[in-house]
Amino acid sequence: MSVLLDLLHLAVGIAVVVLSVIAFLNPEEHLVFFPLIFFLAAFLTLLNAFLGFRGAGRDQRKKIASVLAAAAGILLAAVGAVSAVVLL
Repeated sequence: MSVLLDLLHLAVGIAVVVLSVIAFLNPEEHLVFFPLIFFLAAFLTLLNAFLGFRGAGRDQRKKIASVLAAAAGILLAAVGAVSAVVLL
């Protein structure tokens, strides 16, 4: 599971960097990439929060950190949704 998660981090990280570079080089033509960047980041953050919470056991600090990560993931998803709606 750890190797799969590492590969997922690598793939999503590379995708976010490539999409960000393309989007910022010519933002008028690539506005669609902005919501995608936010949704990819939200997915990865929420996945990390879920796995962190599941693996925290009785450690309250890890649970709190996972809840905060989930809040950040929800915020990223909300920003992605707002940017997608603005593009419509």
